[in-house]
Amino acid sequence: MRSLTVGLPLAACFLYVCSVQLKADQPTITTISPTGFQSGTEVEVVITGARLSDAKELLFYDPGVEVKEFKAEGNKVTAKVKISADCEPGLHAMRLASETGISNLRYYGVSPLQQIAEKEPNSDFSKPQPVPLNSTVHGIVQTEDVDYYSVDLTEGQKLTVEIEGLRLGTEFFDPFVAILDSNRFEVARSDDAPLLQQDCVCSYKAEKAGRYIVEVRESAFGGNGRCVYRLHVGDFPRPMAITPSGGRPGEKIRARIVDASGDVWSEEIQLPVETGEFNYVAQRDGKSAPSPNKLRVIDLPNVIESQEEDRSKLIAAEGPAAFNGVLEKHGDVDWFRIKGKKNQTLNFKVYARKVLRSPLDSWLEIHKSKGGRLAANDDSGGPDSLQAFKFPEDGEYLIAIRDQLNEGSPIHSYRIEVAPGQKGLNLSIDELTRYVSQTVEVPQGGQMAVLLRARRSGFSGDLGLRIEGGPAGVELVNPKIAANQSFIPMLVKAAPDAQPDAALADLVAETLPDGAGVKGHLSQRTMLVRGQNNRDMWGHTADKLSVAVTKELPFKIELEQPQVPLVRGGSSHYVVKATRNEGYKDVIYLRVLYNPSGCSASGSIRIDGDKTEARIPVTANTQAAIGNYPITVLARARSRDASVWCATEFINLEVADSFFNFKFDKSVAETGGSGIVAVGVEVKRPPEGEVEFEVVGLPAGVKCETPKIKMTEGMKQVNFPFTVDPKARVGQFKTVYIKARITRPGGTILQTAGRGEIQLTAPPPAATTVAAKPAAPKVKPTAPTTKPLSRLEQLRQAKGLLEGSQQ
Repeated sequence: MRSLTVGLPLAACFLYVCSVQLKADQPTITTISPTGFQSGTEVEVVITGARLSDAKELLFYDPGVEVKEFKAEGNKVTAKVKISADCEPGLHAMRLASETGISNLRYYGVSPLQQIAEKEPNSDFSKPQPVPLNSTVHGIVQTEDVDYYSVDLTEGQKLTVEIEGLRLGTEFFDPFVAILDSNRFEVARSDDAPLLQQDCVCSYKAEKAGRYIVEVRESAFGGNGRCVYRLHVGDFPRPMAITPSGGRPGEKIRARIVDASGDVWSEEIQLPVETGEFNYVAQRDGKSAPSPNKLRVIDLPNVIESQEEDRSKLIAAEGPAAFNGVLEKHGDVDWFRIKGKKNQTLNFKVYARKVLRSPLDSWLEIHKSKGGRLAANDDSGGPDSLQAFKFPEDGEYLIAIRDQLNEGSPIHSYRIEVAPGQKGLNLSIDELTRYVSQTVEVPQGGQMAVLLRARRSGFSGDLGLRIEGGPAGVELVNPKIAANQSFIPMLVKAAPDAQPDAALADLVAETLPDGAGVKGHLSQRTMLVRGQNNRDMWGHTADKLSVAVTKELPFKIELEQPQVPLVRGGSSHYVVKATRNEGYKDVIYLRVLYNPSGCSASGSIRIDGDKTEARIPVTANTQAAIGNYPITVLARARSRDASVWCATEFINLEVADSFFNFKFDKSVAETGGSGIVAVGVEVKRPPEGEVEFEVVGLPAGVKCETPKIKMTEGMKQVNFPFTVDPKARVGQFKTVYIKARITRPGGTILQTAGRGEIQLTAPPPAATTVAAKPAAPKVKPTAPTTKPLSRLEQLRQAKGLLEGSQQ
């Protein structure tokens, strides 16, 4: 019997491994050996990379692993870890923390199967490496390499093979797996399995006893020294589809399971009390699947597809509800009936590819009970269907689902959740380095800042913010997100006596006690493999924030508080001062964390090694958002052979409306002449300081003798006389601006406005006297001696001459 797996073609594109694109000089994990562990054992793991000499601990995103011993030496870390017997099979994420920062994220695997290392040579079909049934092989595909493993089966015994290649996230590795008999006939194969994100799974039941060969290679016969894999070989269960694919919190559901071998069985599944996505690890006959299937846990009653073909006989479900089924054959369309109330709005959301990893490319329709389509959707849920629908009247309606290409199989499973829009809150953090998930590393006695975004849905209001489970001595400076804010600069401080430490902390935002009662957590995506146009091919989504207290830095930076506002159409600068430890002369690079709407600041300013101060230019356009904003500047420099970051404490930036409206009159002048730039002045509000106007942007050859004029009381217009060089270029010049400087005791406010126009023309040519020419003598016409012949006479004459010549 062959596998029921369905292939999903991989887009032909260049792919990039993001794990090697890191923040400059952070601790880096390059390899983990072995790449996975057996549950219920103690294992020595060796981690190699860069800048690991001051590594202190391992950070695990999931429970089940305990570090018993830890040693860092050079660019290698050796640790003894204990894996609990109940540690969930599959892939788990980890980081490494040092005294200078937190490393990149890497995956390791856990399996209940015995762990086997690949032994070369095993590239000859006639000499495969024998492996016991129900084992996990750790291997690597070298260039144009093919690995062969042999397994002995009895007649009717099942062999299932699952590989983790791309999912390890170390390299773009598109694996291919096949099962062959002793005569080298292929009895099962898999290239891309939708369930496993371009990795492979295939299964075969032996038609006769004997030796069978498992082939592993890169799908295009490529490979390199980084194409590592974990190959699970055994007769374990490997569900490809589970129906229903979810249920209510705490509920025990009776599910129909379709195995990779084609076997089908029914099993009770106990769901957790927490809502969301649940990792279900199938167990059968004392054996467990090597990786979990995801199920949905939400408070909706399940409806299972009916085999009734007469739509009028379908039983109508009360909404909200969750509709579950499988499109089992080509051209299959499943129908459900639902009751709706007039003006009731429900969201129809399909779960197939995105959570269940089904091969189904859904197409969803909503119909009237007696026919007539009312709504349809393809992939608004990215890549699944999502349709918000408002029932036009009380009654029953039909739901239809099919595959976009009319495909179907026993594993084309789906779940349609029909429910009102829910209140939701999601937190995310912007990356400082593109495609590198952000960590927060706070130096002792210093602070670090990141840009935190809060996405509210279905509610509004202020949010309280807190960090739970962070390192001791860490404090959140601004624990509130106002109702009108979708993002804030989040500043984290570390006490001077805080000890270097790291943790995966819970970042929580929650409506205040008098609010909507909504709580949200961080959702942070780490891209490990990117495709064409930087498409996210594989990665990790975490609900924890990596936070570390690092050693004190050899410098501190301070941002001066401006004493005057930045006005619309104006410019100013941030003054940043550095305090250096004795002998510290490294360059400090500066970066403003964010700019208020309509404002911009230079991103290329630095404090050179012999300097202690720098000014960062900042401007506001004429539509800049008025208000007060907390501003922090980030600093990056070298310390202990690594690049480190820190932030200034907040200052308040006031963005205010402009003080003046200006109106330019067009100026016209001749080259070699003079003119006036006349600018009308409207005072919008008292400037509260000494005001000086300056004209700038005059064309080449135009000179203003008094380019700066002080404002006087009641001034309605300011005039700037100018002269024009005779050699100045003729033309229209819309380059004239006026600057208004308001001088106050605390500083200078600068507002700039334009554009005025000067037209330069050439002077008219000088008038000249021209001497009159003598008149030509008049000639008296003479009368012709003979009368001129007419045209007819000329023709007759010519004819007579011709006839005479012929005689």
